[in-house]
Amino acid sequence: MPAPTAPAPTAPRPTGSPALPTGPRIERPVALGEQVARALRAEILTGALSVDTLLVEAPLAARYEVSRGPVRDALRTLAAEGLIVSAGRSYRVVGLDERDVRALYALRELLEVYACQQAAAGDPAAYRAAAEAAIAEMTEAVLADDASAFARADIEFHSAFYRACGNDRLRAVWAQHVPTFSVLFQLTDALDDRLSVSVTQHRALLDTILGGDPAAVAANVAAHLAAAQERIVNAHRRIKLES
Repeated sequence: MPAPTAPAPTAPRPTGSPALPTGPRIERPVALGEQVARALRAEILTGALSVDTLLVEAPLAARYEVSRGPVRDALRTLAAEGLIVSAGRSYRVVGLDERDVRALYALRELLEVYACQQAAAGDPAAYRAAAEAAIAEMTEAVLADDASAFARADIEFHSAFYRACGNDRLRAVWAQHVPTFSVLFQLTDALDDRLSVSVTQHRALLDTILGGDPAAVAANVAAHLAAAQERIVNAHRRIKLES
């Protein structure tokens, strides 16, 4: 009778989870629902879709040549942002008025003062490169007279401090409002002929945060946001008059 074959040796089970090597960057296409939300958001905030306009899934799906699923997702997103409200089986546009803009900025000040103070207390490497890159992009946008590019760089500048603050929940709240602020920034920047001054102001704000003094950070962030708020309120008034 042949001797039994010894089982093949097995590799030792790993005791930890080794880090994966860096892989190629995955480019995620923008979801249809996000694209529809983006288009509707811009129309609502510019006044192209006026207050009390009814938004119904089937006509919107035909308009954007998509199924009703992405439209439904977009409407839920805009409702969560407070731009539309449920009206039976459809939604009604409520948009943003001046009081809403000021409420958004009151919330933003609470968030951003804390985020910048926390970032200032940590390692500058966590935010400095991203903030300086955003300022460089703002400068390029001014030279190219590209208000949309300036607005994107502006959002990226401020987002750098939320990413560096170490508070994921705070960062998530900011991320929820970024789409609305992005449109407001674009509308304001398109009407502003002093964007070069804004570049200087952002540089001064970064220098203050790099200085690390919590009181100075709080004062400068609050002043920066107060000025930005008034620019957006004035642009909002102008858009309402022209619409």
